[in-house]
Amino acid sequence: MPKQVLKQVKVWDLPVRIGHWALVALVTVAMATGENEGPILRVHLAVGYLALAIVVFRLGWGVIGSEHARFADFVRPFAAVRAYAVRLLALRPPFHLGHNPLGGWMIVGLIATLVLVVASGVAAEAGLPGAGGLARFIPGVIGRMVGEVHEGAANLLVLLALVHVAGVAIHRLLTGERLVRAMITGAKEVPGDVPAADYRPANPFLAIPWCALTALLAAYLLGWI
Repeated sequence: MPKQVLKQVKVWDLPVRIGHWALVALVTVAMATGENEGPILRVHLAVGYLALAIVVFRLGWGVIGSEHARFADFVRPFAAVRAYAVRLLALRPPFHLGHNPLGGWMIVGLIATLVLVVASGVAAEAGLPGAGGLARFIPGVIGRMVGEVHEGAANLLVLLALVHVAGVAIHRLLTGERLVRAMITGAKEVPGDVPAADYRPANPFLAIPWCALTALLAAYLLGWI
């Protein structure tokens, strides 16, 4: 049987890739510093604010970003998710240039849980002396009430991340598709007989101001401006 011919097709833009791996690093640092006090706790809070800025950026990028970064491209109706799940259970998942239907909803779940983690973390900071960032606008009594919510949401985020990693590994075993590599290089290896439309980047007149705005948000949250 002749070896299948593969072609490189650009899928993920640079902002998506930077945001993805930055969140991986930030969540890892946050989990390692969350149970500490003093200067290390301040690191935890700074990491949380950076994660908030990236999440805000990703939400906007899901509307104005390149084709496969948009929610409209990968948030599929239930019928499509069910059809994909049936093929997956039969160990024959179909190829998708962007996120597959299950993977798309996993991204939504991860983002939603991260929003909950960060929001509850900001509120929890309001109960600490010298609270800064957005926490300065939140009554301290709220901060003392949501600590458990923050911890529970963080544990849920870790669980979802593990499921996500397992899904990527299973997909690799079943299809041979190297999703981790694609999220590093931005390009997927596509079978030669699969049609792939030309890559459609983000509109720079929307993308550049949005990048600048979220960078300013990050600087504000960290107390740099």
